[in-house]
Amino acid sequence: MDLLGVVGVSAGAVAIPLSAVSASTAVAAISQGASQQSGAGGGGGGEPAKDDPRLAKFSVKVSCEDPGRLGKELDGKIVVLRNKKLYLDDSDPQHRMFEDGHPFSGFFIDYPVGKKELGLVSTISKDPPELNWIYADSDTLELKYGNKTASEHHIPGPWDWTDDQTALTLDEWEGFVAAEESPGVWVVHYDRDDDHLKGVRGSDKSVVEVGLERRILK
Repeated sequence: MDLLGVVGVSAGAVAIPLSAVSASTAVAAISQGASQQSGAGGGGGGEPAKDDPRLAKFSVKVSCEDPGRLGKELDGKIVVLRNKKLYLDDSDPQHRMFEDGHPFSGFFIDYPVGKKELGLVSTISKDPPELNWIYADSDTLELKYGNKTASEHHIPGPWDWTDDQTALTLDEWEGFVAAEESPGVWVVHYDRDDDHLKGVRGSDKSVVEVGLERRILK
């Protein structure tokens, strides 16, 4: 795992520049932060190996089995971070909708509050390369990103992966949907109540079930 994957987490607040923390602090943090993980990949305890798959950095691609027009439109898109939310955009940089969208680039690590459940972080920019926690807003169920203070009173986990390690889960299931925020603009949500967000959005917006697939970054 590279230095980028550990520096922000080592400082607790996460959303800080890499230059603010020393390399030695980063190494210590990854040992402390990951040694207690037990959800992803089965094996907890002990210091993580350099090739621990839980610490592998990955992007997120969307899969959609809906046979309709919207399903075909969304299948294959990627997750990008912008305006504190997780949006969908084209996988081809030449056809991106959002100039300010930052492609998801994250990994699993323990969330530092409460039960220390498995959390999820992503870089939020290239310069400076900062990390934020990924969480579901407990009121709107939108997937968002922010520092510990912004995330701790919402749903910051437990995150994990499916048995074959290919897709993301939140609270032990793949309960994700994309909701159309405005024409052609889709935001990823956690469908906590398995009702296509009717409890929080009503029925006036298009909502499509999606899977969030991990794509390991080399």
